[in-house]
Amino acid sequence: MPTLIDTNTKARPARGESNVYTLGTIGAHRVVTTKLPSVGRTREAMTAAGNTTTRLLGIFQKVEYVFLVGVGGGVPHYTDYKKHVRLGDVVVSTPATDLPEKHVYVFCEKAERNAKGGWDYEVKPYKPMNFMLQELAQRIAHSNSLWTAYVQEGLERLRGVPGRWEPPEQGTDRLTVDVGDGAFIEVSHPAPIGEQTREARVHCAPVAGGRSVSCGGEVRAAFAAQARALAYDCELDAVLDSVVGNRKDCFISIRGISDYRDGTRGKEWQPHAALTAAAVMKTIIAAMDPPTD
Repeated sequence: MPTLIDTNTKARPARGESNVYTLGTIGAHRVVTTKLPSVGRTREAMTAAGNTTTRLLGIFQKVEYVFLVGVGGGVPHYTDYKKHVRLGDVVVSTPATDLPEKHVYVFCEKAERNAKGGWDYEVKPYKPMNFMLQELAQRIAHSNSLWTAYVQEGLERLRGVPGRWEPPEQGTDRLTVDVGDGAFIEVSHPAPIGEQTREARVHCAPVAGGRSVSCGGEVRAAFAAQARALAYDCELDAVLDSVVGNRKDCFISIRGISDYRDGTRGKEWQPHAALTAAAVMKTIIAAMDPPTD
């Protein structure tokens, strides 16, 4: 995905390292970025992503804030526009306001039917010690002009770069309902009340992961409702284990919505969704207080 940097950047491997790190500044802050290895559904893929994170945090030990930026699958609401997540929107991992535990990411390791017809889950929840990034995200969510300006800037910079970075036609954003036995029916998106046009939005809610719940069907909706999640991603628990294990108190996940599963299927929307996630990341960093050292 694109990373938006304000100054000239230099991509290089650290000594003895095969990973490439990109160094630069956003606002008053020095930043370092890397691309995680392809995150798949195997334990090996997740372990590789966690190891990459551990190496970065070991080499750049002054990192204070961690952003996990990429695409994800939206959790739609079929009747309420205010709760509805569409392709091209962005979900930022913040705690649910009506739950006592302030988790921002919930990974489901196992989901099983119980005797009452519901679901029992084995989960690993994550929450930062410091919610500063989440507080900034909630402020940004109320002002589209801030982050959409960075989307336009990104589109200008990406001219000539392979990929279709502009948003696809809205007709490609098809909403379906799983009716069982592998069958789906297409339904209309809930519409905004009293608005002529629909704009992309930032949603603040937990993000979820785990193959046992993210792939579709009744369990996907049930787990999202319990966790209050508005997005699923490909499994990043190993990455978050590394972040927490390295005692990084401020972290946040930002997911541009590219499909309605876990972000791996909607190829047409992935480039634009990655750009919108990067724009929201840049907006949060630009809003942070400048460093004091």
